[in-house]
Amino acid sequence: MLRTSVILVASFGLLAGCASSSANAPQSNSPDAGKVDYDVGTPSNGGGSSTPADGDGDGGSEPAIKGRDSTTTRGASVGPKVVKRIAASKPPKAEEPETPAPAKPKPGRAVSPNGLLAEAFTIPAATEKLPDFAGLTVKKAFIANGLDAAATAPIAGLPKTVTAPIALRFTGSVNVITAGEYKLCAKSDDGSQLYIEDTLIVDNDGVKTEASEACELVSLDPGEYKLELRTFHTSAPIVVGLAWAEGKDGTPAAIPLKNLYKPEGADARAKAGK
Repeated sequence: MLRTSVILVASFGLLAGCASSSANAPQSNSPDAGKVDYDVGTPSNGGGSSTPADGDGDGGSEPAIKGRDSTTTRGASVGPKVVKRIAASKPPKAEEPETPAPAKPKPGRAVSPNGLLAEAFTIPAATEKLPDFAGLTVKKAFIANGLDAAATAPIAGLPKTVTAPIALRFTGSVNVITAGEYKLCAKSDDGSQLYIEDTLIVDNDGVKTEASEACELVSLDPGEYKLELRTFHTSAPIVVGLAWAEGKDGTPAAIPLKNLYKPEGADARAKAGK
C-alpha cells in the first residue's frame, strides 16, 4: 500500500512539471510571434539606453539613425557641415540683361547701376595681413566692372596709377534671384576677406606666393545683400576674383556684372577720385 502511494505522488509531480514547461514555451502559432518594434533615431526617456537586440552576440547596439538637418550639407566622409544663413537687407531687384558699362559714358546717357565701388589704399611692402582700413586714407576711388582678374588680365576699371603695394576695398551689393545654398569664393594675391551683410564669410588672408581661392557655403534667400571684399597686394600682379556656384558641388564662376550693384554715391566718389 505504501509503495502504491509513492508511485501516485511521483506521477502527479511529473505531470505538474510537464504542464509548467508547456505554459512557459513560446507559442509559434501566435500572430505576434517574432514581431519586434524598433525605435529608430528616437532618444530614450530619462537618459536610459534601450536593450540591444540579439544579433552577433557581441553585446553591441546599433547607432541611432538621424535625419538630415535642413541647415547641413550632405558630406560623404567629413560629416555634416553647418551652413551659414544670411538675411538680405533688401528685396531682390528685377533681373535684367547684362549691359557692360562703357569706359567713358556719353553726356546725357544713363549711367549703369552695375559694378562695385573700389577704394585703393597705400600700404607698406612688408604687410603680412589685411590692414585696419579705418586707419587708412583713400588714395584712389574707381568703379570695378566685375571682379574676374588674373595675372594677365587686370581688374576691369583699375586705373594705371594703382600699383602694388596696395590694399583694395570693394563695396556694393549682390542681387540673388533664386533661393538656395551658394558657394561664395574670394580669390586674391595676396590676402582677401569677403563680408556679406557685415558677416565674415570667406577668410583668405595672408601673404601668398601665388593667387589662391577660398570658398564657403551659405544659404541665401532671394534678396539684395550688402557686399564688401577686402584685399591686399604686396607686389604685382594684382589678382582679385569674386565667384559663386549653386550648391557645394558646383563649379565657381565669376559673379556676373548684372548681379553686382554700386552703393549710393559711388559714381560721384569715382568721378572725384576719392
